[in-house]
Amino acid sequence: MEKWLSAAEEKYNIDILFACEAGSGAWGTDDAESDYDIRFIFKHKDLKAYLSLERAKEVIDSDSPYDAHGWDIFKAFDLMQSIFEWAYSPIIYKDRDGFSNRLRSIAEKEFSRYKLFQHYTQLFSRNLGEAAKKEGFTIKKQKLLIQAIRACLISRKLLQQSKINGDFLYTGLFCLKEEDEITRFYQTLVNAKQRGDLIQEHLANQIADTLESEREFLYTAGESMPIGKGKVSGLNKWLWELLKV
Repeated sequence: MEKWLSAAEEKYNIDILFACEAGSGAWGTDDAESDYDIRFIFKHKDLKAYLSLERAKEVIDSDSPYDAHGWDIFKAFDLMQSIFEWAYSPIIYKDRDGFSNRLRSIAEKEFSRYKLFQHYTQLFSRNLGEAAKKEGFTIKKQKLLIQAIRACLISRKLLQQSKINGDFLYTGLFCLKEEDEITRFYQTLVNAKQRGDLIQEHLANQIADTLESEREFLYTAGESMPIGKGKVSGLNKWLWELLKV
């Protein structure tokens, strides 16, 4: 992993500031077919890349030997809600100068809980919509249901919090409670995935119907949340520090 990250830095003339596992390995749902899902944040070594007519490369993708996806700091900072999970990943491959600690600190002090909640309810709705399409139940749809439930449960937690703290993401999100039907569904889906099985279609439909009701509840509950802050104020200062300007 370290060799691949170093090779990417040389190939693209970048500094990788942070890299983590963002796939099933981080969530503890990996199976025999799972690969590495690397997500990283980088900056261009040459400052002129940000000061030329041709825009600096914002995204780097690779599918071999790992599924890797990286964002330039400008893109990452502009879409901070989308990298919330990266900051708390239990598997970190690179963390230059305590980047993850700074990222978590900004998330907890300055993020809008409302905007983060909206991000996850939209993610929940999108994955559920794709999984509930009528063309038959498939492995891909099973994975989409897992992702939908994950986004649903994160939305629930954000609704319950008074201040943002993402420590729950990988350790306290899926504690099985007998009375919690959605969490039981999540465990059923994960168990099937790890066995290489597909759940029966009638159960998939039951899960989708339950999630539809939960989605309506979350949408209604979200209307009473305070909107909170706009842009994160500390990002410009951090950006200038990273670019040494």
